[in-house]
Amino acid sequence: MPYSVAAKNLMLNALRGAAPATPLTHVGLLDAASPLTAVTAVTSTDTFTKTAHGLVNADLVVLTEKTGGSGVTAGDGGNGNGAAYPYFVVAAAANTFQLSVLSGWTAVDIATDISTTTVTKLVELTGGTPAYARKAIAFNAAAAGSMDDTATLVFDVPAGAVVDYVSYYSALTAGTLLAISKIVSETFAVQGTYTLTDADLDLLGC
Repeated sequence: MPYSVAAKNLMLNALRGAAPATPLTHVGLLDAASPLTAVTAVTSTDTFTKTAHGLVNADLVVLTEKTGGSGVTAGDGGNGNGAAYPYFVVAAAANTFQLSVLSGWTAVDIATDISTTTVTKLVELTGGTPAYARKAIAFNAAAAGSMDDTATLVFDVPAGAVVDYVSYYSALTAGTLLAISKIVSETFAVQGTYTLTDADLDLLGC
């Protein structure tokens, strides 16, 4: 259903800290692993199949280039590809797995068979000297269904890392993943820094 601007502002301001008890407080960086192509899924068991996929329970993934099927959203967040929708792996076996909208929850209902899709695992950066860490973030008050952050953030990035997504959490470590956003990929051959100059949250498409 379409939300009014007033409703959108209320939801965005809740993420600032009015409610819930654990609002959006920190930002991180994600590296996209090599994509798994030609993954199939069937509605009868809500199960995805890919030989030796290598995924384990609680892995964070996005789906892209989906052919057929419904019940899951595909899109990497890039221009023309739609929003990147985060899923978590559940019921992982050697050649099969299911997806959930929250880590450890029940599998999503695949309404119709998926003939092929690409599944990409997203991994938060680690390591480096100085070590990578999430950064605290604060936002200005929401206006017209959009909310802007208050400061530029600079992350330490280890050598060999690729920054593909920005991620938003409820805590400095662990916590709840609240959103992801695809950005222009940047590869770090050596230790360096990544500057996030702007982080807007909006509900304009909702």
